[in-house]
Parts: sequence; C-alpha cells; structure tokens
Amino acid sequence: MADFFDSEAEESGLSEDDEQPAERKKVKRKVAVQSDDEEEDEEDDEDRLREELKDLIDDAPIDESGSDGEDSDASEGPTKKRKKSDDELDDRLEDEDYDLIEENLGVKVARNKFKRLRRLEDDDSDNEGADDPELEREVIAEKLFVGGSDEEDENRSEAAAHQQQSQDYDDDNEDMESDADDFIVDDDGRPIAERKKKRKPIFTDASLQEGQDIFGVDFDYDEFEKYGDEDYEDEDEEDLDEYLEDEEEDGERRRTKKGKPKRPSKKSIFEIYEPSELKRSHFTDLDNEIRKTDVPERMQIREVPITAVEEGSSELEDEAEWIYKQAFLKPPVSKADSQEARERSRRGSSTITKIRQALDFMRNQTLEVPFIAFYRKEYVQPELNINDLWKVYKYDAKWCQLKQRKENLLKLLENMREYQLDKVMEDPDAPIPDTMRLIKDEDIERLKNVQTSEELRDVHTHFLLYYSHDLPEMQKVQRVKEKKKELEEKKKLAREEAEKNGEDPEEAAAEVEARASEEEEQPSDVKYAVRSGPYELCRKAGIEPLVKKFGLTPEQFAENVRDNYQRHEVEQQPVAPLEAAAPYTLAIGSAAEVVRRAVYMCGVQLAREPLLRSTLRDALRERATLTVRPTPRGLKEIDENHPCYGLKYLKKKPVRDLTGDQYLKLTMAVDDKLLEMTISEQIEGNTGPSYLEELKALYQKDEFAATVQAWNELRAEAVTIALTKIVMPELRRELHSVLLQESKEYVLKCCRRRLYDWLKVAPYESRISDDDDEEWDTSNGLRVLSIAYVPDRQHSAFACIIAAGGEVADHLRLPHLLYRRNAWDALERKNKEADMTALRRFILRKKPHVIVIGGESREALTIKADVSECVQQLVEDEQFPRIPIEIADNHISKIYSNSIRGRNDFREYPDILRQAVCQGRLIQDPLMEISQLCGPDEEILCLRYHPLQDQIAKEDLLEGIELEFVNRVNEVGVDMNEAILTGRGTELLQYVCGLGPRKAQALIKLFKQTNQKLENRTQLVTVCHMGPKVFINCSGFIKIDTSSLGDSTEAYIEVLDGSRVHPETYEWARKMAVDALEYEDEDANPAGAVEEILEAPERLKDLDLDAFAEELERQGFGNKCITLYDIRAELNSRYKDLRVPYRSPTPEELFDILTKESPETFYLGKMVLASVVGITHRKPQREMLDQANPVRNDETGLWECPFCHKNDFPELSEVWNHFDAGACPGQATGVRVRLDNGLSGYIHIKNLSDRHVADPTERVRIGQTVHCRITKIDVERFSVDCSSKSSDLLDKNKEWRPPKDPYYDQEAEDKDLRKEKETKQTKERMQYVKRVIVHPAFHNISFAEAEKLMENMAQGEVIVRPSSKGSDHLTVTWKVAEGICQHVDVREEGKENAFSLGTYHITILLL
Repeated sequence: MADFFDSEAEESGLSEDDEQPAERKKVKRKVAVQSDDEEEDEEDDEDRLREELKDLIDDAPIDESGSDGEDSDASEGPTKKRKKSDDELDDRLEDEDYDLIEENLGVKVARNKFKRLRRLEDDDSDNEGADDPELEREVIAEKLFVGGSDEEDENRSEAAAHQQQSQDYDDDNEDMESDADDFIVDDDGRPIAERKKKRKPIFTDASLQEGQDIFGVDFDYDEFEKYGDEDYEDEDEEDLDEYLEDEEEDGERRRTKKGKPKRPSKKSIFEIYEPSELKRSHFTDLDNEIRKTDVPERMQIREVPITAVEEGSSELEDEAEWIYKQAFLKPPVSKADSQEARERSRRGSSTITKIRQALDFMRNQTLEVPFIAFYRKEYVQPELNINDLWKVYKYDAKWCQLKQRKENLLKLLENMREYQLDKVMEDPDAPIPDTMRLIKDEDIERLKNVQTSEELRDVHTHFLLYYSHDLPEMQKVQRVKEKKKELEEKKKLAREEAEKNGEDPEEAAAEVEARASEEEEQPSDVKYAVRSGPYELCRKAGIEPLVKKFGLTPEQFAENVRDNYQRHEVEQQPVAPLEAAAPYTLAIGSAAEVVRRAVYMCGVQLAREPLLRSTLRDALRERATLTVRPTPRGLKEIDENHPCYGLKYLKKKPVRDLTGDQYLKLTMAVDDKLLEMTISEQIEGNTGPSYLEELKALYQKDEFAATVQAWNELRAEAVTIALTKIVMPELRRELHSVLLQESKEYVLKCCRRRLYDWLKVAPYESRISDDDDEEWDTSNGLRVLSIAYVPDRQHSAFACIIAAGGEVADHLRLPHLLYRRNAWDALERKNKEADMTALRRFILRKKPHVIVIGGESREALTIKADVSECVQQLVEDEQFPRIPIEIADNHISKIYSNSIRGRNDFREYPDILRQAVCQGRLIQDPLMEISQLCGPDEEILCLRYHPLQDQIAKEDLLEGIELEFVNRVNEVGVDMNEAILTGRGTELLQYVCGLGPRKAQALIKLFKQTNQKLENRTQLVTVCHMGPKVFINCSGFIKIDTSSLGDSTEAYIEVLDGSRVHPETYEWARKMAVDALEYEDEDANPAGAVEEILEAPERLKDLDLDAFAEELERQGFGNKCITLYDIRAELNSRYKDLRVPYRSPTPEELFDILTKESPETFYLGKMVLASVVGITHRKPQREMLDQANPVRNDETGLWECPFCHKNDFPELSEVWNHFDAGACPGQATGVRVRLDNGLSGYIHIKNLSDRHVADPTERVRIGQTVHCRITKIDVERFSVDCSSKSSDLLDKNKEWRPPKDPYYDQEAEDKDLRKEKETKQTKERMQYVKRVIVHPAFHNISFAEAEKLMENMAQGEVIVRPSSKGSDHLTVTWKVAEGICQHVDVREEGKENAFSLGTYHITILLL
C-alpha cells in the first residue's frame, strides 16, 4: 500500500507542472511521512486494494494517438518496483474512480493527470531551419524531447533561462527514487542516487538538456546528423540502466558497464552485405571517394590513373611520338585487320601534333575522349576520329606504365653503379676483377631508349644475369646510406632548433644521434631468391674469364647480327681451347668439362643480350612460318563444316599472311586436340636458307689453323645453344601470344561493330501523314503495337501497345494466332477468326503508329499477312490510315525477356509478353532499350556479337561494349529529367562523358530524393555540387527539354541548355544570334536573340563565321572555326539525331532473321541433312495426253502409263480411263525435302543420282534422311535447290566445298588418306567374323592364337576356327609335328544364310 501511495505521490509531483519547486518538496515530505506510518501494513493493504479495484479497472487499451508513449516517463522514473498494472492504473483512472477510492480508504489520494511525450512530428515542418544550422538543431531537439502541454513548454523555457533552478528541480526528482537505490553503493560507499544528483548539464539548450536527462547519455547533435547517412556505422545505444556515470577527479565522465545485456545496435550496410555485393553495387569506401573526387570517373578507375605532366617537361612530345609509332605506324605481325592497314597508310607526321594536343587535353586538363571529339575538333581532326582518340587514351596508359617501370629499373642500375664504384674505390690501385662487369653509360642509354615492354624485359633479364648475385649486398649498403642520410637531416633540424632556442647545437645533434642509436633495431635482411641454375654454378666456379677469350663480347656479336656483317672482328687466342682452360680445372676436374661449361656460359650471355634478342625478334616476326597437321581425332572430326577445314593442312604459311580470326580458330583446335601447330624453328636467312648458319658465320675467324678451327667450333656451338635452346623458344612463345592477341582484337572489333550496327539506328519515324487528326500526332512520341510468339501452338502469342514513354499501355493474348484461316478444322478457323477480330479491335482502339512482329520463324510472314488484312479492313471500313508493318529481329528481345532486369520490370508477365514489350521499345529507341541490359548483372554479355566472342576475356569485352555505348550516348545526349521520370534512361547516364556508374547513381539519387527537375545546366553545380572538371566534361551531353518546363519553374530557363552547344561557348552562340538579327548594341538582348533565332534559323546562313573565328583567335581563344560551324548547325536543329534512320530489312536480312542463319553458317555448297517430304510431278497437258503412247510389258502382259509409269493396267482402255479421270499425276520431276532449319528444299530428278532416274521412289522414300548440297538459295521464297548426286557430295570438281588456304598442303593430306586406306584394308584382312558353331574342335580365335594354343597340343590335333576371308570360309589348323602346322582353307557353298553351314571345298596350305 505504501508503494502505491509513493507512486501516486511521485506522479502527482511530476505531473503538476503549475506547482513551484518548494510546493513539490512539501508534497514529497508528506508522502514520505505517510509511507513511514503505514510501512508495517504495506503488503496487506496492497493486496486488499488490488482486490477492491479489480472490477473498477478496464484493462482494454485506450485507442488514442500517442498511447504507446504514455508510460515512457513513468517507466524511467525513480520507482523501479512498480508493476505494469500499477502504471496502467495511474494512466487510466478517472475522477469518479479517485472519488470512490478516497471514500473507501478514507485517504486523500493525489489525482494524476495524463502525461505523455509528444510524438515525433513528420508534417511540413521537416525542412524548417534547413538554412540555419543552429535553428535546425533546435527544431530537431524540439521534435525529439519537448513534452505535450503548453505549461510544460513554459516550464522548460524557464529551466533554460535559470540553470540553477533547473538543477534544483533535477535534485528534487532524484530524491523521489525508490529506497532501494540507497542500498546500492559504489566502491567508496556512496549511494548511486547521490552521484546522479551531481550530474551537471552539458547543454545550454533546454530541449537538448532534457534529452540528456531522458535518455541518460551525453547527446551530441552533430553525431545525430550522421544517422541519416547510410554509410555511417551506428554506435552502440545504451540506456541509463546499462551504464552508470562516475565523475573522476579531473571532471571527465567514465562509463561503467553493468551486467545487463545491452540493446542490439543498428547495423550498417558493411555488416549486413557481403563485400562482393557492396563492390557490385558501388557502395565501398573507394566508390564513395570516386563519387566525391572532381575527376571523370573513367579516368579514376583506369588501371593506370591519369597523371598531369610537369610544366616545362617534354614528356608529352616524347609520348606523342611513341604513340604515333606504336599505335599508328608500326604494322601488326599478321594481317588481322586489313582496314586498319589502309588507315595507317593515310596518316602522316602531322598526326604527332594532334596526338600531343589530345594528350594535353587528357592529362593536364582531364578532358575525356567524347568531349575532345565533340568540342575540340579543331585540334584533332581530320587525323584522329573518336576511335583513334580512344586508342591514344589506351596507349597513354601503356606509356605511363612503361615509363614507371623504366624509372624503377633505371634507379636500380644507378644504385648498382654506385655500389660498384664504392667497391672499386675501396682499393683504387687494385685492378678491376675479371668477374665484375661495370655498368657503363651505354647500359643507361640503352635503358632510356627502350620502346616496348618486351625490350624492357630483355634489359631486366640482362641485368639479373650479371648483377643478381650482388643485389643483396647492394640493397643492404643502400639501406645503410638512407638511414645515415635521414639521421643527418634530423641532426641538421635539431641544430637549427637549438640555435633558435639559444641551446648548444652540437649537444642537440648528439642527443638526436644517441636517440637514433637507441631506437635502431636490427633490421632483418631481405631474402632474395637463391640462384642455383647452371649459369650460376659456372660463375661460382670462376670460369667467366675464359668466356671472354671467345673473341667477341655479346654486345659486339649483337651489333654484327644487327648489321648483318662482321662489324667487329673476332680476336683469336693463340692457344688451343683445352690449353686455355687448364688454369680453371682445379674446381671442376678436366679441361674438356671446363670448355663445355664455358661454351654454355657464352651461349647464355649471347641469349640475354638485349640487342641480339631485339634483332632476332624482328627477324622471327618477319620470317616465321606455320605448319599445321591434324591429329587422328582431328582427321575424323574436322569436316567441311568445321571452321578449320581449309586450314587443317598448312605447310610453311608465313605468319604475316594470317588474316582475321584464323589464328584464334587454329589455337582453339589445338586446345581441343584436333590439330598440331608449330611455329618454324628454323627461319630463312638474309642470303641463304638458314638464318642460324649466317649467325654462326658472324662469330667465326676466317683462318684455317687448327687452333682457330677449334675455337670456331666452340663459338658455333655457343651460338647454337643461344638460339635453339634459349632465345628462339622464348621468342616463339612470345610470337604466339602476339598473334593470339591480334586475332582476339580483331574479334573484339567485330563485336563492337555489331553493337554499333544496333545502337546506330535512330528511333522509328512514323510514315502516317494525317495532319488534321491529333490522335496520329507523333510529336509526343510513337505508339507501337508489338506482337511476339513462339512457333508452338501450345503457347499463346501476345500483342502489346507501347506508349510514347515506353510504358505498356495494354496487352492482348492471342492463343490461336498461328492457326490458318483456311484450316480444315472448323474449330481452328473459328478460333483464328476470333483472334483476328480481337486484334482488329485492339488496333482500332489503340491506334498504333507502327506494328512490329518478332522474327522468330517463317510463321512471321503468315502473321504479317494476317495483320495486313486486319489493317486493310480498317482502312476500308473505318477510314483508318495504312499502318506500316515491320518484321524485326527478336534476338535482343529474347535475351531481355529471360534477363533478371526483364523479370524484375515485369514480374507477372510471361516470357513472350516481355519479349513483345522489348520489341516495341527497341523500335522506339534501340539505344535506350539495349542499355537496359547494362546493369551490374552484366547481361549485355549474353548478346551474340560474334561466334568467337567467348574466347575474349570478359573484362576486355565489357570494356569494348562500354566504349561503344559511351560513343553513341554522347552522340545522342541524355535527357536526365525524362530518364528519372520514366526510370528507363538511368542506365544511359553512366555513359555520359565525365560520369560513370557511381557519379550517375549519385545524381539520380539526389533528384529522386528531392523530387526536383534539372531546370538548367547550372544546377549541376549549384544543386548537385558537381566539380568544375566533371561539369565541363558532361554538361554539353546532358540535354534539357526547355519547352517542357514552361511556367512550372521560377528558375531562369536557358534555351541553349536544350542543345549540344557547350556552356563555355554560350556567349559565342548569343553573339552569333545578335549578329544574325542585326541588332544594335544598345538594343541587343542576347538571350532573347537566341530564342528568336531558333524560330528563324535561316538567318544564320549570312554570317561570316571564318571572320568570327579569326577574331576569336586574335583574342586568344585559339582556332574555333569548326566549333562555330557546329554551333550554327545546332541552332538550326537542336540536338538533331545523328543516328542512321530506321530501314526495313532487305530480303537477304529478313531471310537471316527468320532462319536464324548467317552467310557464315548457310551458303552455297554447304552439305546438309534433309528429310524427304514428297515427290513432285508435272501433270501432263491435254495435247500430251492425246499424243500419249502407252507401252505393254510383254512378260506380264500389263500396260504402263508413259507419264507416271504406273504398270498395272490389264487393258489399254484402262490407261485412257486413267488419263480421262485426271488420276495421272504426271511425270516425276523431283523430290521435296525439308532442312533442319525449317527451310523447304527441292532436288531435281536429274540431281538425285549420277545415274539416270526415271522414278524417284526407286532412290528415296517419304521420311528418309538424305545428304545433299545446297546449289541455290532463293531468299524471297525461303527455299533452296539441292543435289544428292555422289559426284556433288564428294565434290570431285572442287566447286562446292569451302575454299582451302593458299598454303594448304594437299600432298600431306593425300598421303594421310592413302595411309588410312591401307591401314583400313590391312585391318579388314586381319579381322575374322566370329561364328556360332557347336563342335568340340571349333574355337573363335585368330591365326596367332591358334598357333600358340597348338604348342601344348599333341601331334595330329586340329583346331577349327573362323577365316579372315569372310563368313563363307573356315580354317582348319592341324599340328603335323613340333613347330609345324598345316592350315587348311575350307570354302562353304550352298549356305542358306550367313550363319548356317554349307558344303565344303578344301584347300591345303603348309606353313
């Protein structure tokens, strides 16, 4: 009972806000006295009270707003022992309930008022104070912590004004805590409640201070702002119950965690999602950094980042010359791309200047390729188009990478040179050791002149050959020098600091040195790979000086090879090789072994010489040949339909004659174990058949003395080792990689070309001209009726109408569309007519501008005819315009219908309907629709660009696709407002110049969250906070439909924002408009002039733009002639679509679309399988019947029809009746067949066989599968003519099979065919047919097995066995004596079948 009154008194004190603090203290003391008096009856009174009030309390929840928060204050109050029912009782008692309690108990009970925390408001006040941080801070605090009544607001304001009074109020509230708090003490014996009373306010704002009191934590507004950021990782939230605050002596708070489990904290996205998912969705820290950095995104994510060039440096000139030579002048090894070879010939040396300017734009001004191609044309055209600029961009990365590697290697050489100098200077008078090869200026200069990564690798391996054993010691010395230098710098700074402070400089320096010696740890030496190869063993044996006696250094020999004559004469040793090797035999043993090792060392040194490798590399790429042979498996599998059919036998085909994707096809066949391909080991010499022999001659001494000849043999052996064992195998592998890469680049270029053909098509333009009817107006977009089906009557076809914005306005299910109107089944005809009626009404109601049918199969032609009939009826009955009907390739739409994006966009639609939707959108805007596959799932890779696209690395293919999208998107421009409104153009935004997936994602998110429109390009900076570099790159490619904004905004509308004119040239455009309108200077209104000139652009024709360009150049703007002409063209037609207009497919293209074939897969001469579906006849004319002469068979006595050759007529009159009744089908003319791809074929009777055929049924029957060759393709009738003659199938005249390569080795093929034929015959002779004969002497064994079995048999025993001569022979083997057997050939005659026995004729053979 006492607890009840305690709680009631406490609630009264907390809720009576009009009382002063002194009055609250009196109430508190009164309650305390009452509690002491009734303490002993506490339990009984409480139970009795509960029993009496049981029927008075309604436990049903009160349905009013904010009831969930009513008990929040009470639950956090000081009385922790109260039950939940008590809390509910306090909140729900009415005045009459209090009267009844006081009457029954005789005790005055304080009446509690309802007290609730005000709920967070989410009305229109959300944006209040957005501009003022302090005001915003106050508003949020008010929303979070301010109570519900006006009186409470006034009290809180007073508490904010009077800090001490507020503190007293807090102390009073603390005194009202439960008595149990007095029993909980800290380590010093002080009650916890006492510490709580001492808490000082940490905020001047009353609302924030109350927030601290309510939540029991130090609330920081700045941290609160972070909770809106999705990347912020929330801190753990703890209640006052979880932490107790201790006040330290220095005034700082310390939190002591209690044993109560803490509430789970809010998880961040880094805890919820896997790192791979975050990376895929661009939510990593690196992605955030890329979004914020004011550099075009593609430049940031390039493998080698874009770096600016130091001012005054000549690097750009050097790089431009290098790119010109490597990318535009240097021919490839093969002839993979003939078009590129033609372009290479038209570029002159002026290209270097254009490349240098493009590099300056990219590296120093961070301008992306599309910007340069569209807005800096004067500096790059005509030598460089946009694809050339991308090549410059790509080779810039290679240059930067090569430059960095060269600098690293140069530093290594200089360090080694310094190390050698230190070693020599240790004893200047001592001679330089023979084993030390000093680094000379020529070595440094050679490294600086390196032009390719292959040459750099040669220099590096050369360095490792001679200096790898010194690297550990050199690095150790270098680290000591660096530490000493660092220590000297520290001592110098310490001296300067000491002089400033008036201290002893030397003492300070000594102190720094002492400190450094104390902090110095023993560094662990870097472990290098232990070189234990043959060369290193020979070097350690000390025979390197002997190698120098071979007469030429590797550098001299390389110069001889490069110049192809003996530039350096060989210095001949006077002694024989064995005698010269005698001093080195101590460590090895014999002089011969020393000589052998010296020859090996000489060969390795020659092989590692960079100049020699470079010369041999050029010679190999120029003279290397390919030899190809099929494996046994390849002989069986590579038929004339295989892509390597014309390449399976090649003899010395020069690699420079390889074209297209030939090498890639050969490599794939080698990987499949179908072919064996080798690059020639011996290449042709300059003057002789062997290049190796020419190189040996350049390392010879032209004398005939025995000693000279002995040394010449060693030199020749060293050259042989260098070339055949080391250099040439490595260079052949390198050549293989180069050829494969060139072939893949060709395939990638074909893929890009295929994508270009799709993206380059402009939206369909309606051909309907009905100016008076607004329903057919296409100014707001195109309505498309799209029909999709599958050639299976079990699946329904669908038609859908695509509105102007790309949304699906309606769709129609057509389950019987594939039925025929003239079907024999009446139900089918009825269902077909119902579908046609529904489709006709659908067209009448929706009024599409164009109808597009998916080209799935030949049924599309029938559907087109049916739809045309529907349209014709509407034209005749409803005065409907003649709507064009198109058949389109459904390859892309099928990919979309099965894609994740398609299923997410239309979850409830079947696949066929999704296919129809994509078809309609494709004809509206191919670029936008294909871009829907460019999401993080990379479904754009599912499109088929080339048969060999799977052989290209995924990253390379994606990069090529991205570049093609970047080119086309920036050519067309992106309307950001439309993209955000429809949600379909957002994928295009990532390809805008300067942007990327991350930056585009941030822009879209910003406009969606703020529900704003981009009203002018300036808002990209003011609203989107875009940096100047990104803004310059992207602003010209983001178009704004200024006419659609109208009066909906108060912002300034710049009409040029709807054009390709870049903001940097707006002033020039206005100047041109003013000049064209001939305004006076005082009357000129540039903005109005632009609007006026857009309505009358023909007035721009009279402007002298060349003079304007000269004036701009005098003012320091540079050459802007092309830019001015582009501005004039843009003012004539803002954002004119530069894409190719849509055109209907040609008959050849339609044939490929409907048959799913291509010129590479379906061609004249192709051998195919076909099924016979019927026999064709030529019905005889009346004149032919009158002249007919039936023939009677003398043997049977029956008459034969001379036309159909039916020969079962017993009387001549029946033959005439056969004519008169029209039963004679006529003479057979050929066979109708159907190919696997559904095409109809025809084999003329003369092409059935090489022999004469009168009746085709003698050769074929209905349903039979036959081999035939295609002799004619009729693309308009979708039919082919074929031949099944043996001579055509074998192609004896060599006119049908695919052409063979000019280097095809026909002799090798004929030899293999003969060998295979002989092997097959031999195998047939050696084989025997197993027989089923029940006889004790019969065995199914061979000749050899029979003789072996006879060895253990007695003399006179016989074995009967099958004969290799066939099933009509048997052989009897009879043991005459030891080692002598007689084989008796038994010929069977008169056999009923192959398994029975016949009569025997015996032939005896003695062996």
